[in-house]
Amino acid sequence: MFVVDVEGKKLLIVMTTGPEDPEKTYAPFYTAALSAAMEIDTSMYFLMHAPKLLKKGSAEQVKLKKGGTLKQFIDMALEGGVKFYACEESLRSLCEIDPADVIEGVKIVGSSTLADLALEADSVLSF
Repeated sequence: MFVVDVEGKKLLIVMTTGPEDPEKTYAPFYTAALSAAMEIDTSMYFLMHAPKLLKKGSAEQVKLKKGGTLKQFIDMALEGGVKFYACEESLRSLCEIDPADVIEGVKIVGSSTLADLALEADSVLSF
């Protein structure tokens, strides 16, 4: 069995996929929740079309092939302590979402935050 010491490790998951491709949306949240359960400091950064998934009521509309909706995966990640960051520029300009319409638990940040998070992380995954 492959064993890694995860103490003090940080993982950043960069999410660009939005509701236009529902089957690509759940894996990043599942991976984040799993990493957080392993006590890895896990963050997700949403840009491009991904902030659309964070709009109130949106995740309930993303139906998954095997049943259920994306909301259960988002809730699992948030409840597990995963930190969510949404790019303000993508949110407002590309997705046309007002920050007040984003689910609870999301921090709205500038685009330079992505570089900061990436430099601090031990590993970066992109979806």
